[in-house]
Amino acid sequence: MSVVISHASMSFGDTGLFRDVNFELHAADRVALLGRNGSGKSTLLRLIEGSLTPTAGTVSTTGSLAYLAQLGELPGESLLEAIRPARLKAALDQMQKCGAKLADPTSNHLNAYAAAEETYRLLGGYNFEQRAAEALGALHLDPAWTTAQLSGGQRRRALLAQLLLTPAQTYLLDEPTNHLDWPSLAWLEGWVQASSAAFLIVSHDRAFLDATVTRCCELERGELREYAGNYTEAMAVKETLREARERQFKAHQRKVSALEHEQLAVKQRAASTDRYNPRRKKSGSPMSAKNRAQDVALTLARRAKALEKRLDRMEAPERLLTERHRVAVQLRSGEHGPNDVLALSDLEIRHGPSVILSELNLHVRHGEKIALIGPNGSGKSTLLRTVLGQHPVAGGQMRLGSLTVQWAGQGHEELAPFETQQGALLAVDERLTPQQMYAALARLGLPRDLHHRLADLSGGQLTRLALARLSLSTTQLLVLDEPTNHLDAAAIEALEDVLEAYQGTLIFASHDRQLVSRVATRCWWVEHGRVHDLEGGVLEEGEGRQG
Repeated sequence: MSVVISHASMSFGDTGLFRDVNFELHAADRVALLGRNGSGKSTLLRLIEGSLTPTAGTVSTTGSLAYLAQLGELPGESLLEAIRPARLKAALDQMQKCGAKLADPTSNHLNAYAAAEETYRLLGGYNFEQRAAEALGALHLDPAWTTAQLSGGQRRRALLAQLLLTPAQTYLLDEPTNHLDWPSLAWLEGWVQASSAAFLIVSHDRAFLDATVTRCCELERGELREYAGNYTEAMAVKETLREARERQFKAHQRKVSALEHEQLAVKQRAASTDRYNPRRKKSGSPMSAKNRAQDVALTLARRAKALEKRLDRMEAPERLLTERHRVAVQLRSGEHGPNDVLALSDLEIRHGPSVILSELNLHVRHGEKIALIGPNGSGKSTLLRTVLGQHPVAGGQMRLGSLTVQWAGQGHEELAPFETQQGALLAVDERLTPQQMYAALARLGLPRDLHHRLADLSGGQLTRLALARLSLSTTQLLVLDEPTNHLDAAAIEALEDVLEAYQGTLIFASHDRQLVSRVATRCWWVEHGRVHDLEGGVLEEGEGRQG
């Protein structure tokens, strides 16, 4: 299998997305496709998959290919049937049609059935249900469910299961880690590592990329650049290259400045020399002195012209962007506040008759940064809502200190009451001036329009707006539910800097393993209705915890 992109460019109307892209993917390659939101990563995958055609250049593929899009549809039937790959369904239909003709066992009918049966076997038809059960179990899905029962996150995981059950020589994965918890991420990593296929992966999960890829390609300013190594290694190479380019650029600027000063001095000397003054003439013929002055002026003019041409030929070294500084905010913690921030004693949380969490005995002190981790659906978001007073306590006690609290939900629930960016910002502090709000929007790369509708913002922009709100408030306790949702890798790294520097108390739920490892001072593992306080630190990648 191979993918070859040659001098490909893509535009939508007058808007150019990328240009002159060259890329090759061969058997067993593991490649990450990086870039900020909107840089064209998904579009490039669709060019390879064949649903789009480049504006210029060519894209060619050989062998079988499977594609996981960011958004996909599942047929309305049982989950087991919904994830059966289309090629396997077609092979099964063909085998059944050929089998129906065996009532007349001619050689043609027997050969046709044998060919259809072989195709079905090679596509994994005979052990499909076993493999499907394994994949669905790893993704916390029940084969007995129907697609109508699935939540948005479950539908996404079902589409991933469908892809994993599709034999292919090349897999194109667009955000495959979305909605996956830590155990599912570890399972997916193992599957990619064990596969002999080639992979081109778009993901903001840096730990996943570190575990699976061996080179990285980044779309930046419309161009594709390649770096060796996994994500961390590739970004180190990029930073080294960026620093070298920056040194070259500054050296170039110094040289240009020196040549410009020299050119200006030569021009001034040429102009002064050309103005012959008979009162200053030395002994000898006045005409001879004037000719000498004109000769010197002409020589200086030629020198100035040569310097001008030299400046025109000097091309500045290309500088590489530093996207990590895109999120430029600081969270203010305000006064110290009480040392005892939160205490849970024999706490029980229910949803209707069902017990979500019970026997919770936990304590949070000022300055701690607590990460809630564990499988999807274990109750992490419910626990955060309980701390915020948005979900009732069914039993036991919860004592929250007298302090200021700000929060941001994974579905941007805190933004639901607002129609415009201005409304969302003023709700934090009604004394904010337009200049302060414009500055907050600019720092986070948001539209510079206070009346811009929230309904017209992307998921990533809504996350940035939530961060803008937090940066404009003074809070002693910060509660965040999946704060990296919809952020690109550079923005996530910048967010890590912000949360690490925050001086207040932080309680957050996240599946981003690197964020947790860097920011959290303690972890609570949530599973099977219990919360385990991991006072020793963060779980190692891939490690599970039984309740």
